[in-house]
Amino acid sequence: MMHEYFTSSELKNSRVRTVSQHEINPNGRFILYWMTACRRYNYNASLDYAISLSKELSKPILVVEAVSITHKFANDRILSFMIQGMMNNSRDFQENNITYIPWVEIKQKAGDKMLLSLSKHASCVILDDYPTYTPNKILRAAPKILKLRVDAVDSNGILPMMWAEKEFTTAYSFRKYMQKSLVDALQTIPAMNSMDGVEDNLSLTSDDLEFLREETNLEATPLEWLWRVSEGGTVGDRAMADFPIDHSVPAVKETIGGIDEARMRLQKFLNYKLNKYSIDRNNPDTPAVSGLSPWLHFGHISSFEIIEKVFDKENWSVGSLNHEDTGKGTRSGWWGTSESASSFLDQIITWRELGFNYAYNRIDHATIETIPNWAKISMTEHINDDRTLYSLEELEQAETHDEIWNASQRELVRTGQMHNYMRMLWGKKILEWSPDPETAAERMIYINDKWALDGRDPNSYTGIFWVLGRHDRAWGPERPIFGKVRYMSSESAMRKLKLKNYLERYAKEDTMTLAKFG
Repeated sequence: MMHEYFTSSELKNSRVRTVSQHEINPNGRFILYWMTACRRYNYNASLDYAISLSKELSKPILVVEAVSITHKFANDRILSFMIQGMMNNSRDFQENNITYIPWVEIKQKAGDKMLLSLSKHASCVILDDYPTYTPNKILRAAPKILKLRVDAVDSNGILPMMWAEKEFTTAYSFRKYMQKSLVDALQTIPAMNSMDGVEDNLSLTSDDLEFLREETNLEATPLEWLWRVSEGGTVGDRAMADFPIDHSVPAVKETIGGIDEARMRLQKFLNYKLNKYSIDRNNPDTPAVSGLSPWLHFGHISSFEIIEKVFDKENWSVGSLNHEDTGKGTRSGWWGTSESASSFLDQIITWRELGFNYAYNRIDHATIETIPNWAKISMTEHINDDRTLYSLEELEQAETHDEIWNASQRELVRTGQMHNYMRMLWGKKILEWSPDPETAAERMIYINDKWALDGRDPNSYTGIFWVLGRHDRAWGPERPIFGKVRYMSSESAMRKLKLKNYLERYAKEDTMTLAKFG
């Protein structure tokens, strides 16, 4: 186990930052952890930090997992997945004697008021440090409205986000940085169970909870309603029917949120797919991938846990590293693991955390302003090139002449996920079929944030803007529309990939017709 070798020393300096100008309230009744992104019990740096403060201040901990229904893409798919995770969390926090309240906004804009009301009785507030979308909006707003210390804690990846003093523009440069920083970063990983060795009772008393009910109207969302939503199907649909959210994006019955499901899928990946990852991860017919991005996005499982399991399977230790190549950005051979494990680790650390690094250091990370100048200039030079145009509605409904692209869009709409190679092709074709790069970016963000379970994420925006040249280099020869931006085509995909089963699986009708593409 990795934790036999590494401990969470220097956690506070590495993963915690104070984002308000106020001090701890010594008269507060509890430490409030307002959970917004790291939605789990295990490997949770925010919880680690809350427990250390609890010991220091002799205060109990109140964990409120808040779910907003007011964000732009609130829908049945997202809400049901999050609530399924809440059901697992309710059990895990209860078993470890920490007061946990699952709280879903019943009324619009209620979240801000509840956080403010609870903060008036707290010693300090802890938030998850997440660099995009709703959790980041909460993180930016809280210090302006709360009159006590607010600390942000980073549980996102192996490398603490605050360590890098700049955004990295290529995976190669970030990989060099990662290699130099890895051994130190492993020492900042939060405990698997932060309550191990803690004998004190850190939960709120019944008197404290009654006081909060009277003063703030805090009530846990009824367990019976949470259970109905988590059941899915018709029962879940009916439970969510009265909520002012988008009901046109349905829950995915086969994809269940929460740590239990994530661990089951992780084990299947380790047992049956990891050894094929380097060969078959780009095979849409039988992809050797973990498929864990939705659970990572919602914080139901930690990349710490996934990586630790891979290390265990590979019998890895720090001594396995090729120290002579450390800092050179070498992909193959540096980890001292099998080729498939090395390839997977590069994806889940280098590429995933490159997205967090960029979002953390660039507030405009989800805008076209972040693509490199060579890409802007090159695509501008080709702005008047002839192109086939589709409307946003036609794209969203998979009504193009290209059946390979249509299949990838149907995969997204039906499952909330998309095979990674197909996602790259999907984005390139949207660029090709849009009047300009700005419109292409807007369409990719809209469709992905609406339909993808792993949308609204630093890695979503990394992938979208990679389509437009970010984290990439100029390519030649120049192509119509694309200029020097990397070109991908459905014809090439058909030649290189096994797609028969994929096209049948995501065909428009029950029976597969001859695929057309272009």
